[in-house]
Amino acid sequence: MTRLRDALNGIAEEAPPVNLADLAVAGYRRRRRASATLAAAATIAVLAGVTATVLVAGPRRVPAAAPQAAATAVPVLPEGKVGTLSHAYRQSCLPPKGKSAPPGCVDGEWRVVTADGRTYRVPQALARTAGNDRVPVALSRDGRMFAYYDEDAEAHVVRDMVTGAETVSAAKVTAERLGAGSMLVVSDDGRHLAFDPREGTRDPGLLIDVRTGATVSVPGVYEPVAIKDGVAELVRYRKTDLLFMPVAGGGRPVRFDGVFIMFSELAPDGRTVAAFEFPPGKKVLPEYMTRRLTVLDTRTGRTVRKVSVKGLPKGARIDNATIWQGPSEVTLAVEVGKDTRAYAVDVRTGRTRLVARYPGSPRGLVTPGAVGGL
Repeated sequence: MTRLRDALNGIAEEAPPVNLADLAVAGYRRRRRASATLAAAATIAVLAGVTATVLVAGPRRVPAAAPQAAATAVPVLPEGKVGTLSHAYRQSCLPPKGKSAPPGCVDGEWRVVTADGRTYRVPQALARTAGNDRVPVALSRDGRMFAYYDEDAEAHVVRDMVTGAETVSAAKVTAERLGAGSMLVVSDDGRHLAFDPREGTRDPGLLIDVRTGATVSVPGVYEPVAIKDGVAELVRYRKTDLLFMPVAGGGRPVRFDGVFIMFSELAPDGRTVAAFEFPPGKKVLPEYMTRRLTVLDTRTGRTVRKVSVKGLPKGARIDNATIWQGPSEVTLAVEVGKDTRAYAVDVRTGRTRLVARYPGSPRGLVTPGAVGGL
């Protein structure tokens, strides 16, 4: 998260007695940002029939993926229909103390898990390069579209997991462009990608039409949050600006009165987003550390309301805001002990409900609608 780290370092310079940048990065970089570099797990327990936009009121477990003695026991993602995905993660081959790694295990290889609990290896999804330990993948908000980079094709690939159809992007991207902290977002129809080649630089990103190969340059200061209804949501930290750019280009940024991180996608009302304020100043903690969420108006830049998040377990750490579960509930990714969990929080009352669990905080966890990268 070098770009976010740079932004927070700049903020923290205004508050020397408290190193808020380090605190923020430690919390925000978790598994996801997301994700960032956690130890592994292959045990999965997810909601039955979970999708990115509709979740049952109470979480239910489906049969977890059976423990595998060897990487070869996990099948390669087959061609054809597979079904929507619950999440993706990176395999870890680091064995317990005194034991050997499973034979044939490919450390860092991407795997996907279906909504009904089946796990597949995805060796065709490039996992790392010489200069980048984590090449991103992305899932659409409903878990139907799976996007990854294919080194042989020198392009991104989008696969419809329900029909099995694959589209290789007509826009060529060399593997050398996949720098540290690169990010990837895919639209729900699988047609568009938002690609940020390298975090912490001014290297421009791309909005890619995978069907035609048409690309639109994205200013390097922006990071992708989501693509929804033909519009990419992009954030510039430190200022803070939010830019809604149509996939054909254009759009004007909105400037917020304050500094915010962890932006959600645009709410169903078409006007607001959820985020956490990161106020500069002495002995002032970022909102995510105090469990206080801000709802922002994306047209005026004004704060609509602030709400205290209630009902999270003791010691839980908020890591990010992602997709909306409905008109008033936004999803928070939360670390609870060794688990990553998804909670829906009502932005009017602050009440939360558990919607999914990912035991062991799977390495490099990518969930539907969340940015793939970091």
